[in-house]
Amino acid sequence: MMRPLLLLDFDGPLNPHRAKEIPPGYSRHEIVEGTKTWQVLLNPRHGVELNSLAEVFDLVWATSWEHGANRLLGPRLGLPELPVIVWPSRTPVLRGSWKTPYVAEWVGDRPFVWVDDEVGRDDQAGFGDRQVVYAVDPGIGLGDADFATIRGYGYSFAGKEFRPHD
Repeated sequence: MMRPLLLLDFDGPLNPHRAKEIPPGYSRHEIVEGTKTWQVLLNPRHGVELNSLAEVFDLVWATSWEHGANRLLGPRLGLPELPVIVWPSRTPVLRGSWKTPYVAEWVGDRPFVWVDDEVGRDDQAGFGDRQVVYAVDPGIGLGDADFATIRGYGYSFAGKEFRPHD
């Protein structure tokens, strides 16, 4: 049986870029590459949680940062190099996220949890029962309850009993 995928958007879930102030546990980081500079909010606990989820899932970047996520973001979170979904274009779609058709093609029928701040019911409609589109508030980012829920999905996909850690 193939392991489920955890598809990770960065801006929103891991960088709560719509937060009115810096949320607890986060700190501001300046990322510079060449002539470009980005301000992001990072929580070191996210790296710990994601590395733990790698016991259940195969982690994949599903972010507009594309390969830049491995160069610029993953090392700051303590993540290994991950596969990347490359977006051929950002063609608008009638319903849902512009990413959805590309995610569908990339994952096929493999089980997954896709974590993104720009997804909703319309995006979920095109996927199967073991394929979960998980929306995250870009003003808050991923929290402990989200990680527990995602872990629960991973265990259910693998047919294992999930016991939240205390």
